[in-house]
Amino acid sequence: MKTVTLIVRQNEISRLFPNGLQLLLEDNGSTLDAIKAIDDEIIKKNVNFPVKGFKSLLQMVYHPVEERFYKQVAIQTQTKSNIFLNVRENPKMPLPSDTVIILVPQGGCQTDWEEPLK
Repeated sequence: MKTVTLIVRQNEISRLFPNGLQLLLEDNGSTLDAIKAIDDEIIKKNVNFPVKGFKSLLQMVYHPVEERFYKQVAIQTQTKSNIFLNVRENPKMPLPSDTVIILVPQGGCQTDWEEPLK
């Protein structure tokens, strides 16, 4: 098992987890596993997904048919030793322990916008 910290820069989600969330993942856990884990934590809080029009964070940020993040999603992943990982190109890449993921579901600086699948 390993720990990964996921920080979501989206107002509605940040209210639930203002300091991000430290997650315990399997040894082969990826960024997608971390996103699914935060969705599970939202369910455990017994609240509906807080962003209108979406059922989960995973639905909001990841295109399941093309297996990639949507263009408007900003993501930065950094290891404990300050190495940046290109998880945008490989979302299923196993993460090292003590990785920090900063996820911006609707990056304000992006000009291309894709409508997430429902």
